[in-house]
Amino acid sequence: MRCIVWLVVVACSSRPGDPRQPTGSATAALDASIATTPSEGECSELVTHAIDIGVAEQRAQLPPDQVPTQSEQEQLATELRGQFLPACLRGAREAYRCAIASKTLTELAGCQATPSSSTSNSSVAPPGIAPPAPAAP
Repeated sequence: MRCIVWLVVVACSSRPGDPRQPTGSATAALDASIATTPSEGECSELVTHAIDIGVAEQRAQLPPDQVPTQSEQEQLATELRGQFLPACLRGAREAYRCAIASKTLTELAGCQATPSSSTSNSSVAPPGIAPPAPAAP
């Protein structure tokens, strides 16, 4: 279940969107697809989705007695919503769309991949990592 928790953190902690949200009766008519950040309901749905994906993957790999029960899944969902809802509410809508459409935990984690900028040099190793030595002749 640790993997699920980590992925929910990743999915819910994207760059903040525009914090301004319409208020009043206009919000009822606002199409969620044009909002800049996910709603509370969407963030709650994302937690449930991440748990569902994780449990499905565990069912495929683990003995049945090691897969979380429905009660354990509900308890985890309650805990995760309490911990990650605020970050999700500030997250980017595009990251939410990607995460909610994901079919695997790997896809879900990929929804937070930071796009490289045109000025980055991807051929340079990160600090502290030396490139491999050339092969001996």
